[in-house]
Amino acid sequence: MATAVFAAVATIGAAPLATQSAAPLATTLLCNPLPINLPAPANRHTSAKKVWAYYFPPFPLAVDSPDPLRDVYNRWQNTHYSVNGAYDLRDRPQAPQRAGQSTWRQADFEQEVRQAVGAGLDGFIWEYHTSSDIRWNQLPAMLAAAKKVDPGFKIMLSPDFNLAAGSTPDSVYQDVMKVKDDPSIYRTNAGIVLAPFYPERKAPSWWDGLRSRLASSGVKTTLVPIFLSWGGGTQKMDWNNSVSGYSQWGTRIAGGVPTLGRESTEAHRRGKSYMQPVAFEDSRSYDGRYWESSNSSTLRDSLMSAINSNADSIAFITWNDYTESWVAPSKQRGYALLDMAAYYISWFKSGAKPAIVQDALYWSHRSHPTSAPYSKLPTGRNGKATPMYIPNGDAARNEVELVAVLKSPGRLTITQGSTVKTMDAAAGVTSFKVPLVTGATPAFKLARSGATVQSVTSNTPVRSSVVYQDMIYHAGGGVAANCGR
Repeated sequence: MATAVFAAVATIGAAPLATQSAAPLATTLLCNPLPINLPAPANRHTSAKKVWAYYFPPFPLAVDSPDPLRDVYNRWQNTHYSVNGAYDLRDRPQAPQRAGQSTWRQADFEQEVRQAVGAGLDGFIWEYHTSSDIRWNQLPAMLAAAKKVDPGFKIMLSPDFNLAAGSTPDSVYQDVMKVKDDPSIYRTNAGIVLAPFYPERKAPSWWDGLRSRLASSGVKTTLVPIFLSWGGGTQKMDWNNSVSGYSQWGTRIAGGVPTLGRESTEAHRRGKSYMQPVAFEDSRSYDGRYWESSNSSTLRDSLMSAINSNADSIAFITWNDYTESWVAPSKQRGYALLDMAAYYISWFKSGAKPAIVQDALYWSHRSHPTSAPYSKLPTGRNGKATPMYIPNGDAARNEVELVAVLKSPGRLTITQGSTVKTMDAAAGVTSFKVPLVTGATPAFKLARSGATVQSVTSNTPVRSSVVYQDMIYHAGGGVAANCGR
């Protein structure tokens, strides 16, 4: 998976995917947590344009216990030790909300499906190794959760494969055969969609052989590879007769976003669809690398690129890989990323800028400047002390951002101790950034005609020095209404 092999993120399909049938959600919220109105539940999957999130099974809502206080996440977070693949997480999922404990695994997946559908997503891309892997063994519970919560929510298969020289695709074949008839597996008119990560580790002929073998067993499939990198140029031409669409792992910097539009254009020029990657950031305490995403700029710019370049689908990279990049509701970010993205998802799927029905304020900033002095270093996977650094791409930035989604014009204020900055914002989406101030906890306000309409305070104080570095962006905020989710 990407945690082990993805190394170059500074850079990181024309036939649309078939529309899937929809069904009402099993749970409907009593108040709207978004600044826009989503389509009625029965109409949320009718667009030909689809939005996916790459699901990393090692990090579900709970790993090994139905009791959040006893779950292994409590031992994985801020361990500052990553030897032999040990986890050193800076964030974790929000604690699961369960009515009962007897079937907690499926109940947790149901909650994640509700979270995803609540932002306009159509399904998860399920990463797994083989049928003996715990990732695969969780798949039945996820498929059952999708059927129970929203039968229109689908699971796209992202199989790993044997890399040995001369290896055959036996395990991939066998696994697809096991789920070929499940209605929650995503398929188009061309068949079950296979979206392997880093497929170029095998030649296109290897994948052709897999698909031919499946076809001989009566199972139609189509290949949408998620390349480690592409760039949208003349590379990967030898794949064109083997795929129905193109995708790649994507950029984690705002400066890399223009590449995404070029890829969409090139995929369409080849007569194929394009599944555009979208990410918020990438920060890896296990080997010290992080890339500067410029608060939410990479996320928002990537989503606008998908809209402007007429991408056929979107893949959030990832939903829940807490060692690298995630957009799922989490302890350090709440629903801020997903709720912010919902505005652009609606625009992408409907083809029209959504009407803003209520104001929303979303904030993001780090817990300390990137240059802050630190007294200790974590132990990385190489067994050595590992300081955080940017290997390539955009230079580090130290800013507080307020993204305001406004029904009508208003005045925005960011307060950091005695430092107060204001901006007059038009109706729509406005990004207001100011330099990060240490020793303060940022506070944010929207006012109209001199009266405060909405205010929110960060839950992350900004420190001038730290024991261990923490380069992830913390985030929060939302609409004024306190909608339970």
